[in-house]
Amino acid sequence: MLRLRWWWPRGPVGAVLWLVACSGSPTTQDGKDAKDAEKAATSKPAAKPVPAPVPTPTPPTRALPKTLTRSDAEAKAGEIWADHRQSFYCGCAFTNDRKTVRASCGYKTRANEARAHVIEWTQVVPPSAFGAHRACWTTEACRRDDGTAYGGIECCRSADPVFAAMESDLYNLVPVIGEVIEDRSDHALGEIKGEERLYGACDVEVDTAAGVIEPPERMRGDIARVYLYMRATYGDELHVAPEQWSLLESWNAADPADDWERTRSARIAAVQGQGDPQLAGAPTPAPAPGAPAAAPAEAGAKGAPKQGAPKQGASKQGKPKAPPKPAPTDAPAPSE
Repeated sequence: MLRLRWWWPRGPVGAVLWLVACSGSPTTQDGKDAKDAEKAATSKPAAKPVPAPVPTPTPPTRALPKTLTRSDAEAKAGEIWADHRQSFYCGCAFTNDRKTVRASCGYKTRANEARAHVIEWTQVVPPSAFGAHRACWTTEACRRDDGTAYGGIECCRSADPVFAAMESDLYNLVPVIGEVIEDRSDHALGEIKGEERLYGACDVEVDTAAGVIEPPERMRGDIARVYLYMRATYGDELHVAPEQWSLLESWNAADPADDWERTRSARIAAVQGQGDPQLAGAPTPAPAPGAPAAAPAEAGAKGAPKQGAPKQGASKQGKPKAPPKPAPTDAPAPSE
């Protein structure tokens, strides 16, 4: 390379420009660039990150009911409820294609007109109560065919057999107006003072700010027995606050089971192989070999619950002798 230097001699001669031809080592900056280029040419490409493996679920410590896929569970629930087409919370009739007959219960839309007209299958015990503490829910532990990672309910449904059983358990699956499902979210159960009716004659109140839902009195025992069944069947897989259990046990005692609950339980037991131990005639869930037996469900007193008088509007007949089959559905009633 060439470098220019000024040299000032001591004589009278003026400044002389010396052109010096130099060769040898480059400047410091040139040396850095050369080294960087050499390093880049010889270095290996960065290794791609290895996808996190899907977590292996811990084997269940007790026998699980027969597990259905979510779609199969909804189809089977439709058969079970075919001759009792009433929405769970509001008691609204609905058609064979799950359209709400709002005139049957005085239901008024709060905000979502489209979902107010539709009945959807949903869980009484929200999935967050048995999923939010699982690795499949809290991390992107699953991968799709295209390599993208995902977590949450979709991952738990495919990767965790206990979660899958709890999500599709027919005791926990009920028909509810879509708008009520949206508002119910995963709020805690409770009693709201000075509540405002949000859905016309349907006695369901929701305090979104406090995260509380108050169901109608006629359904509180039904709700409590679903929670107690889930605890008896799945044990500590269910995460519910202690104060909730106290409330649910009081609801269970105040609102005894009626004929429809016992009929529904018998039909579910014929599908899942396990019944609700709280209801007369239902077999107790059996623990897996070597596992501790499930604690008996609490139903006001030890042993079988008191049956009490039927709820208003319930059949006066006694317990069915055998699980009845769903009757053929009539022509769909007009949706309002």
